[in-house]
Order: sequence, then structure tokens, then C-alpha cells
Amino acid sequence: MHNASPDQVTLANCENEPIHTPGSIQPHGALVALAADGRVLSRSQNFAEHLGTDAQPGHPLPAVLLSQLGELVEAGLGASEGWGDSARCGEGEASFDVIAHRFKNVIYLEFEPQPLPENAFHHLAGDAQRIISRIRHARDTEALLRRVTAGIHELTGYDRVMAYRFRPDDSGEVVAEAHRPGLVSYLGQRYPASDIPSQARRLYIQNPTRLIAEVTYDPSPLIPAMHPETGQPFDLSYCELRSVSPIHCEYLNNMGVRGSMSVSIVVGGKLWGLFSCHHQTSKQLAYSVRLSFQMVSQICAALVERLEQIQEGEAINLAQTRIHALEEGLHDAGDLIAALCQASPGLDQLVECEDVAVCLKGRVQTLNGIADDAARQMQSHLSMLSDHDLYAVNRWPGSAPVNGLCGVLAVRFDRRKNGWIMWFRPEQVENVRWGGKPEKIVDTGPSGPRLTPRGSFEAWEEVVRGQAVPWSRIERNVAERLRQAIANVMFHRVSNTDSMRQMLIAALGHDLRTPLQSITMAASMLSDNEQRTARLRQAIATSTGRMSRLVSHVMELSRLQAGLGMALARVPTDVSALLGDLANEAELAYPGLSLERDITPGIQANVDPDRLAQVVINLIGNASQHGVGNRARLSLSAGPKEVLLTVANPAPPMSEHRLQNLFAPFKGTTSQQGNRDGLGLGLYISDAIARAHGGSIRAEQGEGEVRFTVRIAV
Repeated sequence: MHNASPDQVTLANCENEPIHTPGSIQPHGALVALAADGRVLSRSQNFAEHLGTDAQPGHPLPAVLLSQLGELVEAGLGASEGWGDSARCGEGEASFDVIAHRFKNVIYLEFEPQPLPENAFHHLAGDAQRIISRIRHARDTEALLRRVTAGIHELTGYDRVMAYRFRPDDSGEVVAEAHRPGLVSYLGQRYPASDIPSQARRLYIQNPTRLIAEVTYDPSPLIPAMHPETGQPFDLSYCELRSVSPIHCEYLNNMGVRGSMSVSIVVGGKLWGLFSCHHQTSKQLAYSVRLSFQMVSQICAALVERLEQIQEGEAINLAQTRIHALEEGLHDAGDLIAALCQASPGLDQLVECEDVAVCLKGRVQTLNGIADDAARQMQSHLSMLSDHDLYAVNRWPGSAPVNGLCGVLAVRFDRRKNGWIMWFRPEQVENVRWGGKPEKIVDTGPSGPRLTPRGSFEAWEEVVRGQAVPWSRIERNVAERLRQAIANVMFHRVSNTDSMRQMLIAALGHDLRTPLQSITMAASMLSDNEQRTARLRQAIATSTGRMSRLVSHVMELSRLQAGLGMALARVPTDVSALLGDLANEAELAYPGLSLERDITPGIQANVDPDRLAQVVINLIGNASQHGVGNRARLSLSAGPKEVLLTVANPAPPMSEHRLQNLFAPFKGTTSQQGNRDGLGLGLYISDAIARAHGGSIRAEQGEGEVRFTVRIAV
């Protein structure tokens, strides 16, 4: 075997092995390297053995080869970087596939024996088309890979064909397999990313097919090994015959493999997976056959990309629907943490996890109770990350996992209150179900038990110990969408709170002004006429009592903005007597106001007297502030099914726009001379009270006056 000495290539240093410049090729074919002027720079030691004629460095190709390959060579000499083509030379058993490409200003010609007749490629194309027809309607990647694996196994005759899929952390798994009877199954086998070093992954992308005809081959060195002009080794990255790492050959040999082929699955320019073919005896597959399976792999990659886009779109759409439903339930929630934890569908259905925690203002609540301690530790850790709103790790930061939880995906939805949602995942170590005992059918090899299927799996277990399954791009996307949705809810809640604060302050200033004026007036009159002291004390008591009630009423404003309506306490009430008292109070509150009364006595109704009083005082105050001549008329009458209350006063004409918006809050009335300290809330509150009584309030103007009519259903 061609293994290098342990001092040269070992498991410890294989990541740095220059596998693209091995200085040799596999001996089942031959290679020649040409300069840009057609001179031979180097050739494999076995060149003459295969071709029957030698290629001397510093000279042109032999005439016998140029006579057959002249057009191919001329095309390569005049081509730009990256050119590639193929041809055929020789006859019968001495025929060759000639694979040509230009790389780093060197033209490489590789000669592989081609025992197939000229028309065999048409049959191969038909075989490839049959595989494609089987896979094009696959509904998921698992079914797709199973069908391709079975097709390659059937058409190539390899003992075992496996489909590998790489994970986000570059570890891999056998996800599909087809093999001849009697072989141990490797389905579900995991291996660490180090099994395929980064430079090997790069070559799998550059050169999608890779054949090893005989694992225990003796390589054929390049002569000379170095480029005579640059002094550097020849870069064989794109060469089909490039010699293979001895570490990889030892791994295959330990598995009992003598011949292998791999075909890359490249999606979006990245190595997504590969098909790996194993045979227990030497096996050479013609270049034209490999090309057909390379085409199958490219079709497979396109289908994988399409399926993943469909699956990603469906996952995002489903998550967005759930996020929207969750968001709708948060706007009116009194306890945001409880609402998030009790939402249906739950937060744990957005992202695959073991538990979810919601943190806000130092309070922590979990869905399943598993992550209580982990969430508190993570909350302390995240509080120091001022610049991050999304945080994702698959290994617990700084210490041992808590209750077996290793992975955390967290999003911050409130910076001021340190509000986070956290998803937790456990350690990802899994037990592979072997179809037999593989240690009985593989050898350890000179580099130790690491280079066996069992050893590779154990190495994977060691690598992932203490790690969770990495968070995918889709999961991060979903988490970010949820963060934005909850952040929007928090913004609106804060905005509504600020708005409610303004409205409450304005309402206090508006609705408490009348009783305060009554108290002030009464207090000033106490010293003028002691005979009226008893009456004024009663007026003060009435006004201060009403002030207390109005504070409670103003608090109801927040209920209106939350859509909860106006709360009422209906009791049988003598409405006529109530309006008489309110008229007396108004005359004290607004000195000089001439209030005409037309109150039908004895009208009874089931109303909230305090709420109704608030309406009457608002309307009279409005007449005093905005009327002409300081005159107003208060009327009360009863119909068959309603009580009719009217407050009218002389007033200048209003625009139609203003008339239609009288009952809207914040109407801009602060700019008016007569209402500098109001925000237009009195009529807004009065309208809500009338509606809560099953009635209405309406404003009309005509004949030089404005009339407010309140209808209360009885």
C-alpha cells in the first residue's frame, strides 16, 4: 500500500495535508502536464506503460498522440483558465478516455482506459434518465436520496452505495443506503467534521466525481515532481487520477473496501452531501459512466434545493401564522409572561426544543419546568450582551450544562426590561443502531481504532459531548420574526400607556374643574354670610364627593381605550331630582351663568347617577365655556321608552368638520381661547357613557344655538 510514514501524515496533522499536490496519481491511468506552448512539463512514471510511447519533459507530445489529440491540445493551448474538455484516442482494448483541463497555466491530459464501445454512452444516458425519472417527483429529500442511492447501486454494481448528508456543523450522517445482502448496514452512522477536512471538502466541490479503483494501489509519481519554471508542486485539484490521502485509504481498507467512487451533491455552491460507493474488490468505472452519474447528482442537487426552498417556505409560513395568532392575544394581556407561556399554539411549537423560558423584569417562567435553573443562569449571562438581540449557541457558555441543556436560542424583545424568550436543547449524543457488530468485520489498522466506522462514531460522540443540535437558519429566522412581533406589541403597549396617561391627566383637569370651582366659590362665600354656612357646607361636601367619584370615572378611560367598554352601576334614580341638584351645582361653579331649567318632575329611570351626572356637568360646562351670552337651557322629558335630556346654548356656527368630530378625543380644542386647559375629552367621555346606557348623544346647530341631545333607553 502507498501509506506515508506516520511522521509525514497522521490523524493529528491530516487537516494540513496538501492533498491537492500529492506529486503522484493512481496507477490505473496516466497523466501528462503541458506548458502554454505545448512543451511537456511533467508526466506520470507509468505514462509509457499505458500509452506505448513516452512524453519527454521539454519536448512536444509524441507525434502519434498529437495525430489523434491535436485538436484537443490546440484548444487547450489557446483556452483561458478553467477550460475543460474530453476526447477519445486509441482503438479496441488500447482505447482511452482523455480528460483535459487548464489550471494555473498548465494543461493537464489524463488517460484512462476505456473498454466500452463508442455507442455505450447512449446506453448510459438512458440509464441516467431512468434514475432522473424516478426522482423528479420525490416529495422530500429523504425519498429523493433513497431513490438515487438505489439507482446508482443497481446500475453500477457496487456492493454498497450510501448517501451522506452534512449538518450545519459539518458533521455528517448516512441517511440512505443500498447494499448487497450480507453486509452490515451503516445507515444512521454519524461521524465528525474532521473525517472530511476542509481541503477535502473544497476538492469535492471542484471535482464532483472521485474514483479509487484499488485502495491498496502503489501511486505513480510525477516526473519531475516540481514545475520546472516555478519550482512548485503541480496542483492536481481538478485531476481525475489525483492520488488519494493515505489516511483516507487506510479508513477504506479498515472497512474492507478495495474500490470506491464518490459523487458530490453541491447545493448553492456548498457541499451539501455526497454519494459514496464501496466495493470489496477492485473496481474501475469508466469516465463516461462517472459523467452520467455526475449529471444525476447535479439533477439531485437541483431537486434538493427546490425541496428545501419549498420546505423552508412552508415552515416560515406556518411559523408566521402561529406568531400572528400569538401576537393578537398579547395586545390586551394583563400579564405578558403568562400570555406568552399559555399561548396556543405554544412557543415550543415554533422551534424544536426541550423547553422555553420567558424572562421580563427579573421574572422567569418556563413552559415545562425543565429549564428553570438554566433560564436564570442564561438571563444573567444575556444581561451583559448589550449589542445582541439574537443569541444562539449549541454549547453552554462558560460552565457545565444545566440539567442536561446545552443549546440556547434567545431573542430580546424589550431592552429596558431585559425581556427575553429562550429555547433550550439537550445534548445531541445519540446511539446508532448497528445492523450487526461491525468491529468483527473491520481491522484496526496502523493508525489505530479511530479509522473504523465504530471508531469514527465514537470520535463523533466525543466531539459532540456537551453540545446540542445547532440552530438552523430557518429557526433563527423564526425566532427573529417572533422577536419583531413581540417588540411591536411592547411598543404599542408603551405608546398606549403614554397616551392613557395623557388622557387621564387631561380628563382630571377637565372633569374636576367644575367641582373645584364650586368649592372655591363656596369657600369664599363662607366669610361673607355666616347664615349660609350650612348650605355651603353641604355644597362643599357634595362637590368633594363628586371629585372623588370623578377620579374613579377617569380611570375608566383606560378601559375604553382597551376596548373593554364603560362599567356602569345602574340603580333606580329620580332623574328629575338629580338634574335639579346638578343645575344648582353648576350655578355655583359658573358664576354669571344664566341656566334656564325645563325639567319635568318625577321622571324615574334605572341609570348610573354618577355617570349621568358626569354627562350633564360636561355639557353645561361646555355651554359656559363655548357659548355666547353666558346663557344655557337644561331640559328633561320622558318618552315611552326613553329619557330625553337636552342642553342648548347660543353659539357661533361651527364648521361641518368640527361638528362631526366633537365626540372624538384630542380634537385640538386647546388652541381655543375658551378652553386652554382642556384636551377635548369631556364630550368623548359623555358619548361613551350614553352608549353604555344603550343610548346616544347628538350635537346639532341651528337658529343661532348648539343643542346636545342625550337619549337614555329605559
